Amino acid sequence: MKTLSTLLVLLLTLTAVGVTQGQSSRLPELGDPAGGVLTPSEELELGRSLLREVRRVMSLVEDPEVNFYIEALGRRLASNATDASSPFHFLTVDNSQVNAFAMPGGIVGIHNGLIVEARDEAELAAVIAHEIAHVTQRHIARMFARSRDINFTTGLAVLAGILAASIDPQLAQAAITGGLAAGIQSQIDYTRANEAEADRVGIQILTSSGFDPHAMADFFERMQELTRGASDAVPEYLRTHPVTLSRISDARGRADQMAGTFDRETTGEFEWMQARVRALSDPRRSIRVYEGGTRNNPVQIYEAFVAHLELGQTDAAARLLDRLPEREAPALTRALAEISLLRRQENYREALNRLDRLDSVYPGHPVVRHLQARTHHALGDHREAVRIVDQMLRHQITPEPTLLRLKAEAADADDRIAVSREAMAEYFFHRGQYSEAVRQFDDALIADDASTRDIERIEHKRDTAQQVARDTER
Repeated sequence: MKTLSTLLVLLLTLTAVGVTQGQSSRLPELGDPAGGVLTPSEELELGRSLLREVRRVMSLVEDPEVNFYIEALGRRLASNATDASSPFHFLTVDNSQVNAFAMPGGIVGIHNGLIVEARDEAELAAVIAHEIAHVTQRHIARMFARSRDINFTTGLAVLAGILAASIDPQLAQAAITGGLAAGIQSQIDYTRANEAEADRVGIQILTSSGFDPHAMADFFERMQELTRGASDAVPEYLRTHPVTLSRISDARGRADQMAGTFDRETTGEFEWMQARVRALSDPRRSIRVYEGGTRNNPVQIYEAFVAHLELGQTDAAARLLDRLPEREAPALTRALAEISLLRRQENYREALNRLDRLDSVYPGHPVVRHLQARTHHALGDHREAVRIVDQMLRHQITPEPTLLRLKAEAADADDRIAVSREAMAEYFFHRGQYSEAVRQFDDALIADDASTRDIERIEHKRDTAQQVARDTER
């Protein structure tokens, strides 16, 4: 409810600002009607701002394994999109609704509920491919071109409406139909007119990635099945992505025209990550399902293991891990399960030994490196934890806030106050909490261990945060 209230306030505030201030705002003008759409650089800048806003108002999954799986699947699909020119950010939203969304700057969000409801990897890939297509075909950029006078502020109001619709369609619809966000409904309707194009391009992306192109129509049919006999339980995906029988037929017809041999599963990890999502979302339910079943299904054993571990029940988790057949789970999934148990048992030295061996097999793997940093921090080797995090951050287009927070904690434990406060400031900045970011930068500047070079760098970052904070207030 707090998130929904925040969204509604954002919706009202941004709309009011856009109406009352108009051209007086110092924020940059976006979208020249004569040009037809936003320029790629304008869309990218808007996407960066929106990514910070999404991280501020939405609850995102922080589990490294789930995030890496969605990110890797998304990047594989995006690499097969012919028009993908900008970087993508694939986010897993901690929400049981069956939904997904795309926003400018390559932001694609997948809700937990959709991962759970997908029947196989191809169906999940179909949804991600569809959202990638919305980005590559620049549908949101086209929305901006329809307005004669749309600036950064009113643009965020439109996107706040779309964001609200992705969380609670009824809330967004109430704001729209009540006249609280003038113009947003027409913008959302315009995105719906592009669904057919996103289907067409998405099917091509699926095919190029080796997935069964029929998966898109299969998923649409699955969504309609969920509504039968329950008119008040329409999946959120259908509210934000309306599906008709003709749309299903068109998707099926396009898939029939695709020649080749295609798979429903390509990574061998889908059902394991789906089980992990279920266990992390509702561990007690996962345990009840396992105890009420046959207890010999390897995926269910893994799900119950993750659930017990999430609840801190390490003895029960250890017994389940012993029951998981050695070669049933993907090798990395099994190895990470063993390491996670060691970490929960506070056997950090052995966990680190195994992580180091994994790093030699999967060099630079984000999940392995992330756990290495956390384990070094737990062992008191805080400087090494910071070094690993810094190495990871250098390979990221946009810093991952969870890594920035880990860096801040490790540096603080190592009495490196300037480094800690600077990292914490960046953590708040990339979560859209600009005023708090400025305060943390100020603390970093007065830290006793801040060098002259540190001060110059931190002052530059603080000035940027101050400017963004002022622009956001306007």
